[in-house]
Amino acid sequence: MLRRRKEVVSEAIKVTKNLDAFPKLEDDYQETSSARGTITVIVLSVIFVLVTLNISEYFSDKVKYSYEVDFDYESKLKLNVDLTVAMSCNDIGADVMDKSSRDIISSEGINMEDTWFELSPKQQKQFDYISQLYETIRSDFHALHSSLWNSYTKIPSSLGSREVNPSRSPDACRVHGTYELSKIAGNFHIIIGKSVSFMGNHAHMVNLFGNTKANFSHRIDNFSFGENSNLVHNALNYDLKITKSEKTSYQYFVSVVSTEVNSIKTYQYSVTEKHRDIDHSKNSHGTPGILFKYDISPLKVKVEKDNMSLLELAILLIGIIGGIFATSKMFNSLYQSIKDFLVSF
Repeated sequence: MLRRRKEVVSEAIKVTKNLDAFPKLEDDYQETSSARGTITVIVLSVIFVLVTLNISEYFSDKVKYSYEVDFDYESKLKLNVDLTVAMSCNDIGADVMDKSSRDIISSEGINMEDTWFELSPKQQKQFDYISQLYETIRSDFHALHSSLWNSYTKIPSSLGSREVNPSRSPDACRVHGTYELSKIAGNFHIIIGKSVSFMGNHAHMVNLFGNTKANFSHRIDNFSFGENSNLVHNALNYDLKITKSEKTSYQYFVSVVSTEVNSIKTYQYSVTEKHRDIDHSKNSHGTPGILFKYDISPLKVKVEKDNMSLLELAILLIGIIGGIFATSKMFNSLYQSIKDFLVSF
């Protein structure tokens, strides 16, 4: 009795295995076509390329720019400077003046210290490296702009300390520190003589009995606005100007724009520069020195990441795959119809 029951169960399992609810065509009834195979290969290749490109774009850095009026016009703006001039600190003065007054802005946060214009070998190597990076950014900005706004894109911000001091006396002056500015146009200048204010007028006193030789060759290690941030690459940083003339005037025209990068507030600027030799006989008037004329833009730039979400990527890929299959099926049906029509003749 037990043996008979096992045979019944075995027969039931065999019948279940052979059961197929979906009709199948024998191999002899299936028509193969090289054209359809070619279409299949093309479709799969197109899907692979498009899916790969979209996944790559998903992991790439994309940013979105928006512009609005900057209503924060009452707050103070920091001007950060760190530059070295090839003259003694006793012979030059560094001041900031804005259009609201003839008086100079307080320079309590500014230090002037004697140093050497020539860098040490280690500092020179670092300077060459950083200046080359900035030159690359300036020349290829439009190709690099997306990656520049990411916090991991960092450039060294210091040349490091000097290993050994030269045996000669200092021949340069390092001007560094921070000015507190109002958000109105003004200028930061370095010229011969210490600054004085007298009855609302601003002037620089020159030692008429001295033998001061002007040389406004200079190296800019930092010229920035607001809080120092790795998210902004300042156009004048690590710029070097050398002159052999005692009458050279350097002028920088700076346009400052308030910038918000991923909710972090900072400032960026564009700059136009020119230099000329002062020669009154040729109507080239002025004063030898270094002049930064800055203007504050009333607009604010907001920079935000613009990457799609994982759900958006999934929907996009499904749409691409489904659309390509549907299109390929339509073309295949059209091809088959044309083929049948031609064969009928």
